[in-house]
Amino acid sequence: MHPRDLSLDTLLANCAARHAHRLATVDGNQRLTWSELDARVTNLAGWLLAKGIAPGDRIALLLTDGAPFLTTLLACSRIGAIAVLLNWRLAPGEIAWISNNAAPAMTFTNPRFATLLAEANAGEVHQVDEAHAADGLFETAASTAHGPVGHTYDFGLALAPDRPLYMMYTSGTTGRPKGCLQAGSAVATSALGFAVNRRFTQDEILLSVNPLFHVVGMQQVAAMLACGGASVFAGRDDDNAAILDLLHREGCTTTSAFPTIAFPWQAMEPIRNGVMPLTNYTGGAGMGRPQMYEFIEKEWDARVVGGYGQTEVCGFATFIDYADMLEAPRSIGWTLPHVQMTVLDPEGHYLPPGEEGELCLRGPSVMLGYWRNEEASAAALGHGWLRTGDLGTMDERGRGYLLGRAKELIKTGGENVYPAEVDAIFAAMPEVADAGCCGVPDRQWGEAVKAFVVLKPGHSLTREEITQRFKGQIAGYKRPRYIEFVDQLPRDPIGKLLRRELSARPVTPDQAA
Repeated sequence: MHPRDLSLDTLLANCAARHAHRLATVDGNQRLTWSELDARVTNLAGWLLAKGIAPGDRIALLLTDGAPFLTTLLACSRIGAIAVLLNWRLAPGEIAWISNNAAPAMTFTNPRFATLLAEANAGEVHQVDEAHAADGLFETAASTAHGPVGHTYDFGLALAPDRPLYMMYTSGTTGRPKGCLQAGSAVATSALGFAVNRRFTQDEILLSVNPLFHVVGMQQVAAMLACGGASVFAGRDDDNAAILDLLHREGCTTTSAFPTIAFPWQAMEPIRNGVMPLTNYTGGAGMGRPQMYEFIEKEWDARVVGGYGQTEVCGFATFIDYADMLEAPRSIGWTLPHVQMTVLDPEGHYLPPGEEGELCLRGPSVMLGYWRNEEASAAALGHGWLRTGDLGTMDERGRGYLLGRAKELIKTGGENVYPAEVDAIFAAMPEVADAGCCGVPDRQWGEAVKAFVVLKPGHSLTREEITQRFKGQIAGYKRPRYIEFVDQLPRDPIGKLLRRELSARPVTPDQAA
């Protein structure tokens, strides 16, 4: 098999053959073995073909995480359709724009998301019952044979080696969202790289809490297809305590639960009867605060690994172990074996170790391009590399360092200020629970640094005290000229700070530092 012929379907075929009777998914009360999952994918693929779906047609998924989502995605892989993974956190108008852009032939959705589709030109809509009721259309389609359907490598459809598998739409920080188009071979390669790096085996049990419409959640579930492990899906309405109960009940060994889920577990008896099943935890990297994960390593005896990646490269592209995070808190680590990284200047010239430029990636997991957006595709894939839009450096050992988004760079008085540098100073302050900065307009300097600070309960800190802490640690022009104390910072589902929202907030004289 040529590497480009890899797909989630070929990984599924391997699991169905080698691990037929082992557990593949847990979704509420529904438990599927690999052979059962494979049969349901075959049935749904046959149903889609009978409905007239052809290779290249788009199938939109506006679904909660779980077995129906995975089954539909794998059925798309089997017949060469393109899954459009819709973010159910978006507003109806945003869903409408994406739906019109992708032009799906069919949409699968849960009843709870029906109102989101009211303004969307979503094509033929099919409801997927949340409880997978036996009399529901989806359940009928997935449990009933609709004619012979083989796997992608043997059932005869003319599928190109680099056939697209899914589209994930970016957050649209610079305008309308862009549909990132990923080949099935890219998703499978990324899954294999992730599984190898994390030393996953067929005994792995993933606690899946990251949305599958997001690349972090998708990459981990795909990694279970790569190693033959099981995916346990947390319920959409489960709170942190219920998710912790699920982890113990199913003996989950790995997760990437973001801090808003995992950190509160400290107060919920995470070790029960002397056991904490978790042995692997994937978190962020380059945040300057590796100590935040210390309790996972020492109290839970779980291996913490940080990582950096993008939607455009199918998820994590680098990893760094906890010991290396402590040695180099700002580092994002080394690339996975199938990915290369370099630093380029705006003209595409290579920069030597230590020089600041744009972090760039290449390898078989890089996207095909943006759906119906040739200009954006050319800009992102220029000079033979994926231009990540992230500023950074590399050291002599090939280890990367993230400085921040190029579009978030603060220009003050002709000097560059990387927000991550300022955030790192706050990270070392024991009174601070969270902090982030951004650039705000300034008549004299063009832009000034404004910081938003969340204090820990029971702690206090004045603007004057913060200014004194900054002296001697960072250049004067990098210090916050304005400081606003807030209850929380705006973050996306995986914890990434939304600096654009911070920049939009008003600056008032009383915030001056």
